[in-house]
Amino acid sequence: MFKKVLIAEDIDAVNTALKKFLLSLGAQEVVYASYCDEAYLKCKKAYQEQSPYDLVISDLSFRQDHREEKIRSGEELSFILKKEMPELKIIIHSIEDHPGKVKKIIPYVDGYVCKGRKGMNHLEQAIQQVYGGKSYLSPDIEQTLHHKNVKELSDYDLSILKLLCDGYTQEEISMKFKAQGITPFSKSSIEKKLKDLREEFEAKTNPQLISTVLTLQLI
Repeated sequence: MFKKVLIAEDIDAVNTALKKFLLSLGAQEVVYASYCDEAYLKCKKAYQEQSPYDLVISDLSFRQDHREEKIRSGEELSFILKKEMPELKIIIHSIEDHPGKVKKIIPYVDGYVCKGRKGMNHLEQAIQQVYGGKSYLSPDIEQTLHHKNVKELSDYDLSILKLLCDGYTQEEISMKFKAQGITPFSKSSIEKKLKDLREEFEAKTNPQLISTVLTLQLI
């Protein structure tokens, strides 16, 4: 069992329940942070002191208040922690089950558990699997990914869609790509890519395409 665990969660009752649950499983030290910045700093400090956390269990959504936070979500927190401390194990514990969101984050975490009726049972299974060196997705998440059509978008696709969403014209996207050394950058290549994406997402216009990918939380 993981000995040193950090919980990143902004609801005190959930923190208390998870801490009691983890101690019952054999964890020796369990601390929690109500803010992502706080969670990051605690992990960083422990890592620098050569007494790192073994596991982070994080929610995805954190309510914003008067505090000015640099890291605003469990998704951002997970990306940063995995980049800086790749050996740190991370399990997401969230009500979020949107396929686009889940598909985006699972490459950066070791487990994903949906909060719900059997959430604690699934969390225990996730902890055991991740501790054994395996990854874990709770059954409801696997079912979501299996039954819903989750589109794969390349970095190139995402760059075009994000700029289009920000109000750039195709000609302006072409110029921006050329300046940044992104290829292919010709206007005709971008037009063709958008045509392909409209067909893939069954959209008749670019605004409809943007609306669809935003709804699917792909950008």
